Amino acid sequence: MRTMQPSVTIGSYIGAQDRLPADEFELRLAELRAAMERQSWPAVLVYGDVRDHSALAYLSNFIPRVRWGMALLPRSGDPRLLCAMSTRDLPAMRGLTWITDVRSGMGPEWPKAFDPWCKSLKADQPAELGTLGFDLMAPVLFQAVRRSLGQSFTLRRAEDVLAVPPERKRPRELTMLRASCKLAETAANTFVASWRNSGAPEAAALDAERLARSLAAQDVRTLVSLDGGRTFTPYAGRFEKTAGPLVGYLAVKLAGYWADVFVTAEETPSPAARHAADALDTLIAAVKPGARSGDLFTVAAEALAPYPLHPALSGIVGHGTGLSLDEPPAFRAESQSELVEDGVYTLQVGIADAEAGNALVSAIVRNAPAGVEVLLRSPTVIPGLSEARSPESITPALK
Repeated sequence: MRTMQPSVTIGSYIGAQDRLPADEFELRLAELRAAMERQSWPAVLVYGDVRDHSALAYLSNFIPRVRWGMALLPRSGDPRLLCAMSTRDLPAMRGLTWITDVRSGMGPEWPKAFDPWCKSLKADQPAELGTLGFDLMAPVLFQAVRRSLGQSFTLRRAEDVLAVPPERKRPRELTMLRASCKLAETAANTFVASWRNSGAPEAAALDAERLARSLAAQDVRTLVSLDGGRTFTPYAGRFEKTAGPLVGYLAVKLAGYWADVFVTAEETPSPAARHAADALDTLIAAVKPGARSGDLFTVAAEALAPYPLHPALSGIVGHGTGLSLDEPPAFRAESQSELVEDGVYTLQVGIADAEAGNALVSAIVRNAPAGVEVLLRSPTVIPGLSEARSPESITPALK
């Protein structure tokens, strides 16, 4: 679900070295260095900004709080990290990455930080450098890179030969995702409880965000519906009360890893809420290694029949999640991507119908070899069915 990007990020940005130590990144870099060897690249340049930094965070653990960052990763030799910060901010930035050589890339600092490092690659003839995340880069910065490289290097998209971050999650990533899902679950329950007390969806979303930030969330995104679940709006501070149902969306980022969830709550469950919950059960049960994303879309569509998919989902019933809210693959009708073992996916279904009502529900699952591990599910919306809707009723939770 796409939401508005905050203009100021105010969350908890600290290095989680106890959970993601330096040796984790050595393991992550191994596959990238193997790709450099195959492609004869002396280095890969990895860019990320405050909006999207999944590849940069995966390889360097650096998450830009403002502007951008770029990791310069050689096939052999010492890496360097450039960030769009003044030199006085560098001590704080060094605590966010395992890379020890962190420098400012702002203005006059750029040629002093970038040019000597490139010369240290000592290419005897024009060579290729791989790039990750350069599709996000502003033209003015890209031009600075090209000027510094001159005729010595050309650039090639590394995304064409290697997926970074990989769809299959590493064990420590799974630990991080479980933590972010737990935080999202706690915030979603607060969302529902606050709405039951106030009747104001925006006030409830604000309470959920406040709680998530108090528990060290780096970022929080919310959307609410003020028309009973037909459409969504970002926070506007109107604090209008609604008779129900509460239909909203919440996403939290913890130490770089995202978890998101739809919330549907109402005093008297509508047919749409019941039917959507059943369809989500059916979709979860169909997840397994090798399942095709397009086939899962068909499973969801058939389970939702006779109702069409809620238009807010834009024809998608799931996608990968992790260091980005919207990782591949997208579960749409024409997609034929195969789900991988230990992939983590957000599943989303919903109904918008004038008679049945409006509802959106979701789950985050790990595609485990022994069965689906449900990491997060929308808060129970149907009284009396909390036990039937628990993750344990679908498959045993995996430790």
